[in-house]
Amino acid sequence: MRTLFGYVRPYKPFMRVYEYEVYRSVYCGVCKSIAREFGELPRFTLSYDLAFLALMDMSVHGIRFEAEQQRCIAHPLVKRNCAVCTEGLEYAAYASIILLFHKLNDDKSDGRGVKKLVSSAGIPFITSAYIKARKKYPSLAAKVEKQMRAQAELEKERCPSIDRACEPTARIMQAVFFELGEDAVQKKRLGSFGYFLGRFIYLTDALDDLRGDALKGRYNPLLCRSGLDKLSDEDFKRIADSTVFSVNMSLGLLADAYCKCNIVNYRPILDNIIYLGLKNVFKQVREETFHKRNKERIEFK
Repeated sequence: MRTLFGYVRPYKPFMRVYEYEVYRSVYCGVCKSIAREFGELPRFTLSYDLAFLALMDMSVHGIRFEAEQQRCIAHPLVKRNCAVCTEGLEYAAYASIILLFHKLNDDKSDGRGVKKLVSSAGIPFITSAYIKARKKYPSLAAKVEKQMRAQAELEKERCPSIDRACEPTARIMQAVFFELGEDAVQKKRLGSFGYFLGRFIYLTDALDDLRGDALKGRYNPLLCRSGLDKLSDEDFKRIADSTVFSVNMSLGLLADAYCKCNIVNYRPILDNIIYLGLKNVFKQVREETFHKRNKERIEFK
């Protein structure tokens, strides 16, 4: 499952100081919201993707937040600005639990060694939170579950088609953003935006995982399409270059959909992410300089 890896992030060199503070306040606010609704453990899985989701939620609904200086379990000695607008943060918290639950189950089914052990140990602790989230957003939970089954089938058959492999993740993100809409037109527009964002996430993560998947024999559509079992530096560069067209097409369609989303608040931050941040992330993945696991680091390269 390629939806919780923090690829949706801003390009900090082109952010004004107060914009970055707003962004980080929302990030911290979502973290606090997860803790408030579901306890401490799930908050450690927070990624930049969910801060972006919260910003989109507040933007399309015209919500503004106040920030308070607060400490947290991750930074107990230093107070940070934290968004305290419950209305704009709650959905991102609930969506994160639904996605996390299915990611853990996916890791349990497909993972090996430590990864499988960690996911198996984590599922019992997240199940009650998932039941609560599924009760509040049953349609989203059902759509995610359906697409996860479709993803498992594609992986089982080792599908070499990039478009088919992208589809479940694209549909999941379509469902996530669809829920933000208040009427049929807005839901369709936001769903379309989420769909192309999901394609970008899947393609970027597939390239990011390419070396590891080749080494461990895991499914990766980029490998299956190339027919390779082993991966040289030249192979990686060739596959990365061949992925550029699909990524750029997805980003172009994403930008078109974004322009139709009726953005009200926080446009400079969202524009930065859509037009600069995503491109910068893919560039780093292509150059193998992206730090996926470091959730507190926004690269300057």
